[in-house]
Amino acid sequence: MDEFVDFIRSGPLGPLKKWGTRWSLWPVHLVTACCGAELAHAFACGYDGERIGALNYGIARQTNLIIVEGAITRKMAKVLRITWEQMPDPKFVIVMGACGLQGGIFWNGYHMVKPSDVVPVDFFIPGCPPTPEALLRGIRQLQEKIVTGEAKTSAVFPEVPLESGRKPRVLPRSPKRISKAPAVIVNVPKNVEWEYGQKLVGEIKAKVDALSVTITGKNRIAIKVGRGDIPKAAMKLREIGFDHVKNVNVIDVPNEDKFIVEYYFSSYSVKELMPVLVNVFADVPRENPKVKSLAKMFPSADYLEREMHDFFGVVFEGNPWTGRKFLLAPDAPEYPLRKDFKLEEEVYSR
Repeated sequence: MDEFVDFIRSGPLGPLKKWGTRWSLWPVHLVTACCGAELAHAFACGYDGERIGALNYGIARQTNLIIVEGAITRKMAKVLRITWEQMPDPKFVIVMGACGLQGGIFWNGYHMVKPSDVVPVDFFIPGCPPTPEALLRGIRQLQEKIVTGEAKTSAVFPEVPLESGRKPRVLPRSPKRISKAPAVIVNVPKNVEWEYGQKLVGEIKAKVDALSVTITGKNRIAIKVGRGDIPKAAMKLREIGFDHVKNVNVIDVPNEDKFIVEYYFSSYSVKELMPVLVNVFADVPRENPKVKSLAKMFPSADYLEREMHDFFGVVFEGNPWTGRKFLLAPDAPEYPLRKDFKLEEEVYSR
């Protein structure tokens, strides 16, 4: 079988095989960002990319070209690799856009991966956004590579002689400065005309052992409790009629050596409570960031707690997922949303 394949590729039928491959590039477009709009433009009636032998197909096992449009994260890297592996040989990859080349505005993000580290890339189309003309030019260059076996850039830059007597360039210093963060106050009171809210605050104060209960806006109440009292407060809110956790949030306050853990409660079953959001929050020390999980009491809190553990390292005791990564890829760095997480810094060169 290998002999027949070699005969078709390099024997008398080789030029015919290359001709057929050149004019039947049917790309599966792996869209992760806004570059998908530029690809659509390139193949719409204005530019009609099909006229040069390329037709968007979208089925990996029946095509020979991937066009990566946008940033590739650690999780999407697996998708890109699996898609590439399903394609028949010979197969090619074009990456378009600044995000695909170097990460774009996300270049130093904890979750970014260069497509060239995942699959072999034949051509890069620069720009943010890249133009439809540039994409079609890249496809034409790929067609030339199929015929000649040599990849060449279509961009030609003229050599400009440097002026003599210029002052030496001074590299800029890093613009980043680390300053003390302002105080984070979650329960800032606000005077609003909300009669039902005043009644609700009175009911909450009577039932919940809280450090403070504050109206922070129309249909918004903040309840500060000790970190060990979150389950008790949640149980009392459930008795009042708040039947689900809408959101879980963590605020990192390193200059105060603490996290603020927030649970947002709402109701689907009580009409008067449906527009109301109640924020139950507590201060948690950074050196021992543990709170009791509400996943068994409120199932909607389960995946939200997992997410916050991934990003901040707060341990929700009782959540069965604690200790494993949930949203982040297995090789992602730990706790990337903490304020002390070190991102890659700019490097200037002459």
